[in-house]
Amino acid sequence: MILADTADSFFPLHKNIHIIQRPLSFGITPKGNMVSRKIKMLRDILTLKKLLKKLQPSLLICSEYPYAVGAVIANPGKGTKIISWEHTHFHKNLKNIFWDKLFKRIYPRLHGIICLNEDEKKLFAPLNKNIAVIPNFIEPAVLVSNLTNKTILTVARLTAIKGISFLLQAAKSVLQQHPGWQWKIIGAGELKEEVVEFIEQENLRGKLILQEPVSHNIQTEYQNASLYVMTSINECFPMVLLEALASGLPCIAFDCETGPRNIITHNEDGLLVEKENPDQLAETISSLIINEEQRRKMGRNAVVNMQRFSPDKVYELWKQQFNR
Repeated sequence: MILADTADSFFPLHKNIHIIQRPLSFGITPKGNMVSRKIKMLRDILTLKKLLKKLQPSLLICSEYPYAVGAVIANPGKGTKIISWEHTHFHKNLKNIFWDKLFKRIYPRLHGIICLNEDEKKLFAPLNKNIAVIPNFIEPAVLVSNLTNKTILTVARLTAIKGISFLLQAAKSVLQQHPGWQWKIIGAGELKEEVVEFIEQENLRGKLILQEPVSHNIQTEYQNASLYVMTSINECFPMVLLEALASGLPCIAFDCETGPRNIITHNEDGLLVEKENPDQLAETISSLIINEEQRRKMGRNAVVNMQRFSPDKVYELWKQQFNR
């Protein structure tokens, strides 16, 4: 069930998945006023209640807090377990007073909460005692990078939360010190023009490259890079780090709340640097550019370390959850 404006998926879905799509926002919309949004919320909950009555699911997994709250209020019946599967950092989704009260009242009534890492679990622990940690999984890469191309890669939305301004500062320093290297950014977003202007103003055309995302499959981009860099201000469990490490890329990231530190093993398969410190980031990137032996060692370790996020291991955690 997809409660959004479209049923289209950027990623391929299994043929046995049947999609039911309804544009339910539960009143979280910039349209209207306080009264109209509450009316919209009630209507959406009634719509969801009808859908659930028809489907009669034994297990309902909700991927965002409005859906978890809406599902509990819709009351599908005692035969349905309702679990919230949290994909974003606890503090990222800011709530107004109304939704914050609902959140704190409803979440203790959930049958369980699934978090992507132990740090997030600690943040949710005061709300519910039935919390499990199940990370995202990653398939082994068909081919891994040979780390010969002088390319740094970043895949990110061009938004402030992804630390794009810090990326630009670090890129300027790194590319000036290492003129034989290039830094490719794959992404789109509200800061696109800022990135384009920066490239022109700093005369980094052909060195700092901005590429629009055209497909979910960017395996060749990982294979053609030798370093992966993430500059996010906060994350929960970024898949791009899993993909990069599985492809044998040493990864460098800000040590922001809960995310990269649960994926990167510092000094083994990558490096964590002080959050929002572009100077330290640039120095760390330069250290791996200069030290090819360390870069290759980290690349080998990355492929091995990612096995802890293999499909079999993660599926087993889900099976345990289903059988509780």
